[in-house]
Amino acid sequence: MLALLGKQLKDDDLIDLLELRDVDVVYAFDRLHENAPDIYWAPLHSVGVLLRFNEHQVLSTIFCYVVARDGFNAVATDAIGVPVYESFQLAEQACQSNAVAYAASPTKAWLKVLAHDHHAHYEFSEGALSLVTLMLVEGNEA
Repeated sequence: MLALLGKQLKDDDLIDLLELRDVDVVYAFDRLHENAPDIYWAPLHSVGVLLRFNEHQVLSTIFCYVVARDGFNAVATDAIGVPVYESFQLAEQACQSNAVAYAASPTKAWLKVLAHDHHAHYEFSEGALSLVTLMLVEGNEA
């Protein structure tokens, strides 16, 4: 999944993925005239992934559901493209051992790894990993 981050909506790799899974892209526009940017959503329920494209149709965020919820199956964690940590403690230890920049919640509900071109946000529920969100750092569009 990480390799797709920053690609254009109409990139061949993304079109192939969306067609293979028969996914419709949903256009969400500023209905309330609040100057909010337009976004595009592509839910891949069967593989546990939700894609978010920004107003320039660049894949800016990928939600990877480690635990099935909200109509999404659990993602194959080896397909995410970043290390997967079963607990907050393991994620924090890995960051500290490898001198990786990160931010964490005091309640140990989440940890965000800060790479130069992307961020990986790990969400923990009841001490276990439940969601990994990959986010493009602005300026790293393909």
